[in-house]
Amino acid sequence: MRKFLLLTTALVCIGMAPAPAQADPITGAITGWLTTTFGATLGGVIAQLGGSILLSQLSMALAGKPKQEAQRAELHRPTALPAYRYVYGRCWAPGTPVGWHVVGDILYICYLLNSRASALTDYTVLFDKRAVTASGDPFNFAGGGAVASNEPFSGHLRYWIGRGSQTTCPAQIVSETGGKFVATDAWRGRTVLWARMDCGDQDERSDRWPATPPELNVDGDWSLVHDPRDGVTRHTRNQALIVRDALRTNPIRPYADAYLWDETFGWGADVAAQAVAVKAGGTIPRYRCDGVLVWADGSELEDQISPLLAAGASRLIRVGGRLGFVPAIARDPVHVITDFTEGQPLELTRWQPSDSLYTEGVGRYTAPDRAYESAETPAFIAPGAVVADGGLAKRMDVQLDFVTDHRQGQRVVKIEVMRSRMQRTVSGELMPDAFRLVAGSVATVTLPAPMTPFNGLYEVETIHPAAGINDDHSITLRLPVVLRETSAAIYAWNAATEEKEVEGASFDGSITRVQRPASVAVVSGAAAALISGGNVTVRVEASWPASTSASAQGYQVQYRTRNPAAAPPLNAWGDWLDGGSVDRAASDGTTYRSWIAQAVNGNQYQVRVRTVGLYGKSTWMESGIVTASGPAAVLLTPSIRTATGGSGRVDLVIDQSNDAATTRVEIWRATVNDSASATMITVRNGGPNAVVSYANTGLSAGTYYYWARSRDGLGNASPYSPVKSAIVT
Repeated sequence: MRKFLLLTTALVCIGMAPAPAQADPITGAITGWLTTTFGATLGGVIAQLGGSILLSQLSMALAGKPKQEAQRAELHRPTALPAYRYVYGRCWAPGTPVGWHVVGDILYICYLLNSRASALTDYTVLFDKRAVTASGDPFNFAGGGAVASNEPFSGHLRYWIGRGSQTTCPAQIVSETGGKFVATDAWRGRTVLWARMDCGDQDERSDRWPATPPELNVDGDWSLVHDPRDGVTRHTRNQALIVRDALRTNPIRPYADAYLWDETFGWGADVAAQAVAVKAGGTIPRYRCDGVLVWADGSELEDQISPLLAAGASRLIRVGGRLGFVPAIARDPVHVITDFTEGQPLELTRWQPSDSLYTEGVGRYTAPDRAYESAETPAFIAPGAVVADGGLAKRMDVQLDFVTDHRQGQRVVKIEVMRSRMQRTVSGELMPDAFRLVAGSVATVTLPAPMTPFNGLYEVETIHPAAGINDDHSITLRLPVVLRETSAAIYAWNAATEEKEVEGASFDGSITRVQRPASVAVVSGAAAALISGGNVTVRVEASWPASTSASAQGYQVQYRTRNPAAAPPLNAWGDWLDGGSVDRAASDGTTYRSWIAQAVNGNQYQVRVRTVGLYGKSTWMESGIVTASGPAAVLLTPSIRTATGGSGRVDLVIDQSNDAATTRVEIWRATVNDSASATMITVRNGGPNAVVSYANTGLSAGTYYYWARSRDGLGNASPYSPVKSAIVT
């Protein structure tokens, strides 16, 4: 009977010996294999012992994945079959309209934000990239939701947010839509926003809701992620934990925990959380991950999560059927390689193809200060690389969709460029003492002459341990391996000298396509009156500075008026009336003007102006309120010729002043000789030098004092006349 020994005594000693001091958990992981692989009689000539391979290479970082801004634009499109998406970290989540109904001028709509539950302990709602300020509780579906209080949304918007725990549709939407939305439209387990939008005034509708349907983004803290280090599920921006979550919870091929090497993900989470100094002072976490991951059928899972890996320049490894994680950080060697077996030819490669060598690199990251559009990091140029490559520069473009900080992006780009320049590779079959190595391990190669040029630090790219028949009494261990040169310099970073500044942007979504004038001023009186040939016309003048929009072509003017002296409701403001238009060329250099001709003296007026441009019209800018009046003038004083008292009456004869501007005379009366206490009792028409008679009847006995005052057509008054008195019996 043929006998098989499990392992030679020497091999058992190697496999079970304590591992040397390690800088990471991806070494010394062989112990468990010895029992699981050799727990029964060998069933073949060769037994694989759990080979390992470094899965995530530079090609993934360079792959043509959908850019976040293009993907966001697609997610904003209305659809009944919304894309399945996970929103990670902190970012703008685009809302996909998934249900809507219009009742008159009211739009009821539901947006899908995240295909899972979310934290949303801190959030900002933005419609058409304009932040909404609101009061009320958006998570109370039985109440009125959150009510917008800032322009242009005030009075026109309220919304409700479901974090994923909701079990019904907001009650107000159900009651107002006549069965179009029902209570069971809850979108359970999903993060959604329902909104009730009032279109509002026709003139302002295009400015308040420029997109149809309105484009929604919500800035907040999103998916809840499990942390294997403490067993707690919480919101996080930690890159390693987010990669692990995507592997465990994806809708394509979720990994069971037994197939994930959680020690490596915990190690990666610790690395991602490390504080890294920045040039401006202070620190930021080493690797954060923020963005929207859209799941699609027909693609390999590892390809779909590659943008998450690229955010931290990290790689996956597959070891013994389990998936592990290797963060981008310098690691100490855990083994020294001094020789190779003769089991396969030793291959030493000094130079890599020029197509795989890069001298510089830039990263395309997602910039929050630019409304989450793509931005480019400053270029990293590898020192001496152009000279070493014969004077030819070659740029690497690294897609960093889930990086939202250019400082992190700059570090990642350096790592990828420097990795590409690690040209030396070694492949062969290792001695059995290297059994502890797995993909991602770092080892020191120390070979004798003439192979000394290849000595240095190497990372294991692939290793495939296998047991083979040696003779009738033993088996051999074979360790075919591929090593690639590495260096701690790849990961070194000096913020003071290597970080380059990026000018920040200040995106303001409230800016409309065409800017309205900054202000509108109104005046009346002499400054606005039209005087021609001795005739005076009362007017109201409106003036405003030019719009800051280069596309401005002119301005539209409207006005409204009211008579404050009239009895209600006649003293209310009237409708806005057309005040004409003003061409862009009509400016006096800095100011535009328009006049309300034939204004009614004593009435109040208000003016509003908006810019008319190549790309539409701005919102209205309203003026203050002005009372119409003419130029001020001093009139000649009339006189009271006689004041004759009688029984219950006084008869007056008044001589109007000899002033061409006078049109009427006022008669004032008091019971004391003081014009300041007098009351006007009548107004009589009368031009220059007219004689006005008036009988003041119904008086009780006593002495009465009288004054007269002239007025012109613009309301200007003369001084009071000398007093006349009369006694009533």
